[in-house]
Amino acid sequence: MFDQLILGSCITLVSLVSGAVLWWVLNETLDWMEPWLRRPPHLVKSFVVILMVVISTMSMMTLGVWLWAIVFTWAAVFPTLEEAVYYSLVAYTTLGLGDVIVPQEKRLLGGMTGANGFLMFGLMTAMLTDTLRHVRRMQRKSKN
Repeated sequence: MFDQLILGSCITLVSLVSGAVLWWVLNETLDWMEPWLRRPPHLVKSFVVILMVVISTMSMMTLGVWLWAIVFTWAAVFPTLEEAVYYSLVAYTTLGLGDVIVPQEKRLLGGMTGANGFLMFGLMTAMLTDTLRHVRRMQRKSKN
């Protein structure tokens, strides 16, 4: 049990740190793009920013799901990589269909997968709203 908690905590930490680094890279990229973003027309540039944020959040989610799938495969929780990826995706998104379940002796990892996904969706939501709010403020200031 203790080894599952340590392993799950490490995977969650790697996932969250990766997400934070990706958010930092996105902010640095937007700072670099600021002169371009300030100039009209703003509609196309807003679309580019939204696309960048969506790609970033999808990358964060994909990384998290694959990290968990690799751990599940390495720990021989599931017989195939496909089953591990499927379970990771279902648990990470907190959908929890129940058609594929973790064996009882490894069930803490399943719960930690869901908790990790829940935390990452919060981080992704914050990233999306913060980035869009920052760009809109910057564009409004350039109009004045």
